[in-house]
Amino acid sequence: MNHRLIVSLFFLTYFIVGYLIVDDYGITYDEAVQRRHGHVTVEYVADRFGIDHPPLATEGKSFSQYGMIYQIVATLAEIELGAIEDPYRYYRIRHVMNYLLFGIALMFFYRTLRLRWPTRRWFPLIGTVVLLLSPRIFAHAFFNPKDHILLVFYLIATYTLLNFLRKRTNRALAFHVLASALALNTRLPAMIILAATVLILVWEQLFEKPNGYRRLVQAAVYLPATLLLMLPFFPYLWVDTGSRLTGAITKMSDYSWDSSVLLFGDYIHAMQLPAYYIPAWIAITTPIVYLAFMFVGIWKSSRESISGVFRGRLWRDFSGQMDFVQLGLSIGPILVVIILNSTLYNGWRHLHFVYPGLVYLLMVGYDTVATRYRKWAMPILAAGIVVTAINMVRMHPQQQVYFNALISGDPILRRFDMDYWGAGYREALVKLADQIPEGETRRVKCQNWPCIDNIRALPPAARAKIINEPQWHLADYVATNFLYPEEREQIGKREVHFAHPVVEIAPRRDISIGIYKINHE
Repeated sequence: MNHRLIVSLFFLTYFIVGYLIVDDYGITYDEAVQRRHGHVTVEYVADRFGIDHPPLATEGKSFSQYGMIYQIVATLAEIELGAIEDPYRYYRIRHVMNYLLFGIALMFFYRTLRLRWPTRRWFPLIGTVVLLLSPRIFAHAFFNPKDHILLVFYLIATYTLLNFLRKRTNRALAFHVLASALALNTRLPAMIILAATVLILVWEQLFEKPNGYRRLVQAAVYLPATLLLMLPFFPYLWVDTGSRLTGAITKMSDYSWDSSVLLFGDYIHAMQLPAYYIPAWIAITTPIVYLAFMFVGIWKSSRESISGVFRGRLWRDFSGQMDFVQLGLSIGPILVVIILNSTLYNGWRHLHFVYPGLVYLLMVGYDTVATRYRKWAMPILAAGIVVTAINMVRMHPQQQVYFNALISGDPILRRFDMDYWGAGYREALVKLADQIPEGETRRVKCQNWPCIDNIRALPPAARAKIINEPQWHLADYVATNFLYPEEREQIGKREVHFAHPVVEIAPRRDISIGIYKINHE
């Protein structure tokens, strides 16, 4: 079969499958907050330019210190489609947008791999399949309104950087300016792209000594052009731009969150995380075969970079330059977080944007192994992909709580943060609705906000059967995602209401969400 046809069928299948399963994924903590930020921004822009708009729930809400281009588009979409008062529809719009954006990111990742391996026709498709079949990344592609938007545009900006380094044309630079501005408009950690671009151009000018000063001119044009192009989509910075931008950067690097995260059974304060926190989360939530090839790729690229420092030339050719750039853009942010002792929430979703670069390095590792052990490399990687795909189907739609085989034994719920964002509430509530006879209702006490939001955003048939009840003595059931330590202990002993399970979501037999009958006797 024609290779191009197979690639086209792959992406077509991606979009069809996504559309069929988008309703399976639930609503998370940040989605309501980000939606409100979008409404504040749209109202501000509309009022400033005298544009009529329907009433938006913005009273008492403040500007977000992040770019809002995604939420602006999502808000305009829900207004245009008449979904502004319907939680089921306006969240669905956002989940569809998320998944479409991830599909676009996959296309750019495929093109990135084609830049690196232009004569290896199957390499780009294999790497793209690996990126898609990464359980936690796949689930977050539906419901993550912040970190995965950064992943998409960080990936695109990485491609435009590499494409510019290959072509060196003003047109390629212009596309890179646009992609960098969009990435900055999602999250400020995308400044790493700006720094990388400028440093590479300055390094080339100083050490490769090309004729003229073209690279310095390009760097001098790129940086201000990117910042200026960012501003139209970043209304927060329209007033007092300098101090607001400085404040946003300062807050990003020194964010305060007085809470704890759970890792290996230890509760760790979020502002005192150990250096192994992010590497550990990556290691236990990435399929093991993927990890093995990643380590080889990181080792090879690091070795080449270190030897390049001593010879005064960081790369031998364009392929080496691509490897160096991807190494810096994926490992660099992790090192920065460790060195700055940055505050992080549960898991490693804040750094999901480095994962495509790690998959790129995985393919470097695969290429290295395949060169020496051709008979073994493909079967091993193929087995890892197939096993991962099977696990994702079995866990559907709870891939966000995937752990690899390194984690087994004692209940995971007592050792690691599980469904801390509450996405699994939707599946649990739909299953509860299926148990309720037609025409009847049940009252559910929610332990936190995602449960309430998931009730509001249920499909209409299920929504008609379930009522959010804030008072314990009036509720029939309690629903929880086990954020509280005492709940983790009680579920292990099946104490109080945990002795009466009605619905339990337990992908890979590890409980992440539960609904329990309240005994009022």
